[in-house]
Amino acid sequence: MANENETVRQKNSNVVIAVTRQFGSLGRPIAREVASKLGLKFIDREIIEKAAERMGYKIDELEKIDNHRIKGFSRMKYPLGIGSRELQDKLFEIEKSIILEYATYDNCVIVGRCANYILKNRPNVLKVHIYAPYEKRLEMSVEDLHLTKGEAKAMIDKVDDARSSYYLYHTGETFNSTAYQDILLNSAMLGFDENVKLLCDIARDRFPSLKNNA
Repeated sequence: MANENETVRQKNSNVVIAVTRQFGSLGRPIAREVASKLGLKFIDREIIEKAAERMGYKIDELEKIDNHRIKGFSRMKYPLGIGSRELQDKLFEIEKSIILEYATYDNCVIVGRCANYILKNRPNVLKVHIYAPYEKRLEMSVEDLHLTKGEAKAMIDKVDDARSSYYLYHTGETFNSTAYQDILLNSAMLGFDENVKLLCDIARDRFPSLKNNA
């Protein structure tokens, strides 16, 4: 029994940074660079890809449900996938199990999929929400994602609506709620590298095991 308890303790000691982000805030590239700097596995699209495999779908099949095809940034408008609520609920439960597996076996940065909520009672989890003022998100979408201003406006509005509905349905909280968050970072206040450095410094301070990670 002692050995089993020690195994559980070790599995629960993995470092996880769970990131939620507004579209256009550069939250995903910031999270990716933080993972790189800290030597952590970066987990994003892998979650839905694994979920599709476990459900018996190829990822492109899952994205064609109801005769819709999701391409490029448009995928972000459907964080639950497309289809019946039953299918969406099943998808979320599978994604939840995948997130728990990553958190159990890997030191990682997990983006989206309500990971902050799913891991809310787990030790060694730093929960970060990255946001920016609307006009700055618009500017960054044009400059960094190479969208036209019209495309950026439409995408921000659609993705905000989709993520808000998804998050509220599964957590009972609004997307910008401070519940289940440790840090709220306005990415417009600093440059990209400074945002990455700030989060890395906080993570190293929070998790001593990361201090030797350059």
